[in-house]
Amino acid sequence: MRQHLQPAIDHYHALIERDLTAAENQLEQLRMQQHERRALFGGRPMANSLRPTFLTEAMYADVQDTVYLIRQAILRIASTFFNDETLLREELGMEPWEIELAALPTRVIHLAANARLDAFLTERSFKFVEFNGESPAGMAYVNELAKIYRDLPIFQAFTEQFPVRFVSPLQHSVQAFLRIYHDEFDGDKLQPTFAIVDRLEDVPTTHEFDLIKTYLQRLGYGCVVVDPRELDCRDGWIYANGTKIDILYRRLLMNEFYEIRDDCQPYVEGYRAQKTCYLNTFRSKLVHKKAIFSFLTDEQYTKVLDAPQRQAIQRHIPWTRRLRPRTTEFRGLTIDLLDFALQNQRYFVIKPNDAYGGSGVTLGFASTPSEWDAAIEEGVAAGHVIQETVDIHREPFLMQTDRGWKKVPSIIDLDPYINGPLMGGCLTRISGSDLANVTAGGGTLPMFILRNTYHANS
Repeated sequence: MRQHLQPAIDHYHALIERDLTAAENQLEQLRMQQHERRALFGGRPMANSLRPTFLTEAMYADVQDTVYLIRQAILRIASTFFNDETLLREELGMEPWEIELAALPTRVIHLAANARLDAFLTERSFKFVEFNGESPAGMAYVNELAKIYRDLPIFQAFTEQFPVRFVSPLQHSVQAFLRIYHDEFDGDKLQPTFAIVDRLEDVPTTHEFDLIKTYLQRLGYGCVVVDPRELDCRDGWIYANGTKIDILYRRLLMNEFYEIRDDCQPYVEGYRAQKTCYLNTFRSKLVHKKAIFSFLTDEQYTKVLDAPQRQAIQRHIPWTRRLRPRTTEFRGLTIDLLDFALQNQRYFVIKPNDAYGGSGVTLGFASTPSEWDAAIEEGVAAGHVIQETVDIHREPFLMQTDRGWKKVPSIIDLDPYINGPLMGGCLTRISGSDLANVTAGGGTLPMFILRNTYHANS
């Protein structure tokens, strides 16, 4: 799939190798610019590679088409089956309080106005491993990183031979928020005021909130960054620091809200009143659980899908099930799930149904038998999911290491953002380990599309 990128990758590496002293200076420039422009996760820079990631035009179009089909498949399954509360509890793994909040009426039609499908690049294609439907982070980071890379002399020299373009997830997401606010929520403010809401103590992404706030203010929109416990609700409207809010951009995850729910009554009161537009709504939890992929890979649910949707799932979604005692199907075989998982650990990964940052993930191929047994036992008790392992492609990145400049084989996490029916840009992360999450130590890079690269099957 990525063979058409190799000349560009080789050229970028050659530019680095041509003058390693200049490369070291530009790497320091890259790090300093991230500090100066607040592209930081906590206190550390997001990017440590002089080379960003690339896609060809044909590859980007393939991802775009696939994302649309999978999104439509999720929506069709949700509309067909998700009115069954028992199914939501037992198969999707939702808690009663999550179901109660998701059932609150809202004028927003979309289950997730802003979402992200997270994939790993494979040798010939890509495989999605989870759907971040509640509050995907990173869009302002990659927007800022793209600007920083464009200022690097090595990048400018590269683009003389390989012109590129960048699709900004931040720009697309803000446009989607405004479109939904006006078209679905029926908001009437030409310049609505935003509030970015999350718990603000010990949150490593507060720098991103500041980047989004600055971006909105440059466009002429008011914006406040606020902790949910500091909100007021007056006559149904949400107020933040005395400012009336039209669009509440919800970065507060529902699990984290639940921990402080007694201190957040105005937050829920404002949602019930439906005067301030909450994006995403509480209904986004319906598509956020990792068990949503169980629905996508189980014939009893996919029977309602059309042929292109089923084909996209077969090519790009790994087999997934909630981990519990049951009989199910795997590649045409009827299996006892727990016995099969126990006997085939190298082919599977176990992960929490609702967590982020790679926490709680057990990789079968990297675990001892006793560790795998314990992961199954814990997974059954906690309602985790088991997923077929993805054969991840590793791509060399010429990076400065403790042993000098080396080509480090790295996995690439390709994460397209979805805004309603449209895809708008990608987050990419690289790692020398088997987890690419930033929380797990992976690095975030902007993804540039190489112009004039419409190769078939690329």
